[in-house]
Amino acid sequence: MKIKFFMQKNIKTCTENESVASAAKIMSTYNIGSVVVVKDDIPVGIFTERDLVQRVVAKDIEPEKITVGEVMTKNLITVGADKSLGSVYHIFVTKHIRHIPVVENGHLVGIVSQKDLAKVIDDQLFGMYYDNLDFSGDY
Repeated sequence: MKIKFFMQKNIKTCTENESVASAAKIMSTYNIGSVVVVKDDIPVGIFTERDLVQRVVAKDIEPEKITVGEVMTKNLITVGADKSLGSVYHIFVTKHIRHIPVVENGHLVGIVSQKDLAKVIDDQLFGMYYDNLDFSGDY
C-alpha cells in the first residue's frame, strides 16, 4: 500500500517569517499538530506542537515576538508519494516524529501523521473504525 492513498492533501502551511502565534492559531483552528514551513511551495521545515512547547513556551518566549523560522524543525524528513505504508511507519518509529510531509519533485503534495497510519492499521488489522470510537480517558 502506497502512502499517497492515505496522506492528507489539504496541507496547512506557513512561511519562515510568520510569527509563532500565527502558526499556533492555524494549528488550533484546524485541530492539527503541525504546519509545514514552505518557500515557493517547497518545504523547508516543519513547525510542530513539540517545537512550540520546547522551543517557545518552556523558554518563556512570547509567541508574537519570534518567527517560525527561528524555532521550526529544520532537518526535515520527507517521503515520496509512492513510499510504502510500512516504510513510512518505520520512519515514524525510528526517527521519533509524528508528521511527515509528502513530496513529488521537491514540491509539497501532502502530509501524513502517525494518527493517519493508526487509522489505517486499526482498520486493516482489527476491522474497527477509529473515528467512531471514543478513547477519551484511555491513557
